Amino acid sequence: MPIVNEHYQITLNDALNAHEEALRYGGRSGVSNLGMVESAIGRPYSGYHETLAQKASALLHSMIGNHGFVDGNKRTSWILTMVLIDNSGAELVLKEDDLIDDLVVDVARGALGFDDLVPWFEARLVSTDA
Repeated sequence: MPIVNEHYQITLNDALNAHEEALRYGGRSGVSNLGMVESAIGRPYSGYHETLAQKASALLHSMIGNHGFVDGNKRTSWILTMVLIDNSGAELVLKEDDLIDDLVVDVARGALGFDDLVPWFEARLVSTDA
């Protein structure tokens, strides 16, 4: 059953904090286009995405595609998507053969789009709300 409860709304501060976390693994800091970051974090709340899987897919897809930071966009996108999931009362339960790096790179190179991500998240999201 899709998780459709009230979801945490990602903020610009969340995105900037996720970027700082991503840079712990290397890369250059800085925002190359603040509007692109704001656009990406706004997409899940545009009214078209009701379930958490849709919101997570929209956020990951847009954050990676908009490339709003100087460096570390893919890592930032994944961290920020996990912030959304964790703060929405859900958990992402990965399968043994899930390779997150490959998933994120596939989104970045256009091999996976929003419509591919939704069922991927649906199959792995579990509500932690009682």
